Amino acid sequence: MTFFNSIHSNPNKPLKLVVLGEGGVGKTTIAKTFVNNRFYSEATQTIAVEFHSKIFSIGIGTNAKIQIWDLGGQEQFKNMKAVFRKFCEGADGALLCFDLTDIGSLFAIPEWLEFLENDALWFLIGTKYDIATFEERNINLEAYQQKFNCESFFKCTSKDVNSIENIFRHIIISIKDFKEKQFEQLSETVIKRPNWMDFIPSYHK
Repeated sequence: MTFFNSIHSNPNKPLKLVVLGEGGVGKTTIAKTFVNNRFYSEATQTIAVEFHSKIFSIGIGTNAKIQIWDLGGQEQFKNMKAVFRKFCEGADGALLCFDLTDIGSLFAIPEWLEFLENDALWFLIGTKYDIATFEERNINLEAYQQKFNCESFFKCTSKDVNSIENIFRHIIISIKDFKEKQFEQLSETVIKRPNWMDFIPSYHK
């Protein structure tokens, strides 16, 4: 997606969020807990990609249409690089998920970054906070946020539905603010650009 298209897209088009990370870290649980507004504990292995949608209130009188692409994290799916890049194409935001009880899933995040476009905002999500040890809960995610060039980071458990809802609200508002800022910057550039007619000499009788 080009910069121009990313900020001049149809305002009625849903925000596209992709959920990435190793298999078993809780991506589907997060997505379905958010969509259904209740803890979803029956998640099964995602085959390639699963879609979810929701109209979500981000403020008084302000709703956002959300489309979530939940990508399978097992190795056989992750190896379908061309297909997964296509799945991620046009994403407005990406949730990069890892399991707080499995540090290896955090170190695997760079493999998922390969599928993303640079004009999407990335968010680092540490899952299973409720069963993490004290040491795991206190992993310094700020350093990894900077390393992976993420907008924000969160530690969460899908059992806390309000926490999941607040994370998505933060993500959606961040994306909308980012797009509005891009639009303002582009508008200023267009206004400041000289009119090509100014360079045509005028001839007087």
